[in-house]
Amino acid sequence: MAVWQALLIAVWAGYCSFDDQGPQMLRRPLLVGPIVGIILGDVKTGLIISATLELMWMGLGNMAGYKTPDMIIGTIVGTTISITSTGATAEGIAAGVAAATTVAVLSQQLLLIFDFVRQFFAVWADRLALTGEFDSILMVNYVAIAFQFLLRAVPTFLVVYFSAGVVDKILNVIPSNILKGLSTASGILPAVGLSILMTMMMKGFMWPFLIFGFVASTYLGLGILPVTLISLAFAMLYSVMMEIKDRQNETPVTVSGRGDDEDGGYDL
Repeated sequence: MAVWQALLIAVWAGYCSFDDQGPQMLRRPLLVGPIVGIILGDVKTGLIISATLELMWMGLGNMAGYKTPDMIIGTIVGTTISITSTGATAEGIAAGVAAATTVAVLSQQLLLIFDFVRQFFAVWADRLALTGEFDSILMVNYVAIAFQFLLRAVPTFLVVYFSAGVVDKILNVIPSNILKGLSTASGILPAVGLSILMTMMMKGFMWPFLIFGFVASTYLGLGILPVTLISLAFAMLYSVMMEIKDRQNETPVTVSGRGDDEDGGYDL
């Protein structure tokens, strides 16, 4: 791998790192991996390994104090190793998935340490605010942005640039039956990811939509695009129906009736 390729991948990892403070959608493997494939000149393998990791990590998301394994570095390293090893083969995909899961968990610990260190930026800003140095508070933001960028850029560069020969040596040492096992696991993990996602989102009134999609794909022979378009229409209709229902529930009920006395008197 050329130095400029490793630098571009590191810059891409650092840019994706800003997604921690954003909508947390840029971190998805299906968006991160293809860019690595473009940089390394193998978009096909980048898409394959990214789709595999996306299915595997589809149900993951940060919640409360829990931080998920780092999908950004995991996807970048997994895609890089898969492309630089054997490409879009079963062994290459297995090596990429194995490397992605391992690096993602290790990077998760690094992010937890950074979250602890990041708390001191608030203390620094508070002290500057008390002394009236409001212009200097911008420096806190600049330093935090630099830390956020380097947090993933530096480890990514070190791993993707210096691990190419190491990965080849490791693949040559690993027995073939273990690589076949990893290949089988890489095919099972996407199903596990979908199961986790369905467990989170499937409620009682959602099951008819699942049954419809299964019937449309299995028995009617519809492809992914027709099923997706039909599902989109159902989703839009469902959204409109829910909005109408919410408006009806919010509308106050007005009870009109005649008074106790038509002459406006009091009922004694």
